[in-house]
Amino acid sequence: MQEKIIKLVVGMLQENCYILYDEDKNAFIVDPGGSSDLIIETIEKNKLNLKFILITHGHVDHVGAVARLKEKYSVDVYMSEIDKDFLESPKKMRSSSFGLETTPATVEHTVKDGDEIPFGKYMIKVIETPGHTVGSVCYLYNNVLFSGDTLFNGSIGRTDFPESDHEKMQDSLKKLKSLDDKIYVLCGHGPETQIGNEKLNNPFMRNL
Repeated sequence: MQEKIIKLVVGMLQENCYILYDEDKNAFIVDPGGSSDLIIETIEKNKLNLKFILITHGHVDHVGAVARLKEKYSVDVYMSEIDKDFLESPKKMRSSSFGLETTPATVEHTVKDGDEIPFGKYMIKVIETPGHTVGSVCYLYNNVLFSGDTLFNGSIGRTDFPESDHEKMQDSLKKLKSLDDKIYVLCGHGPETQIGNEKLNNPFMRNL
């Protein structure tokens, strides 16, 4: 893949924000959860043309910098209809439960399972993966899966929040288990992995 990916660890909860860009410097960003100054500095330093923002789920550590980026770059946001109130009405959705506050921002495009978003040479495929939140999604671009807090290296996202669903998480993990072993997984927290590695070594996926 000729596209390049920048990983930034942002915010107080050390969330992974990803910026993918092509040879023409067109870019999209996944889960800008905080540290907006760092994100903007990275975009400017690399002379990137930010096209849109993808959100895997609505928790504040994944959306904290969205409003600032929208203000600066006038870009659209893609997010699940189910989770969008976390971003559009954060006070209603207990956004401060982690001791963090976020500025509301609008969601221009709601996504569902099977949707495709054009970018460069490939389509970004939306995979609904409810569990950590009921509106969680993953984004698959060529051989890279942006998994948010659904799948981690050796673990999974918590399912003990009011907006979580443990049984749905099991179904979501089965769905991800069906993907090609060679797909790289860029997680919302911690190191990257591959689907094949998680099938073998992740106890939450191995035993499905």
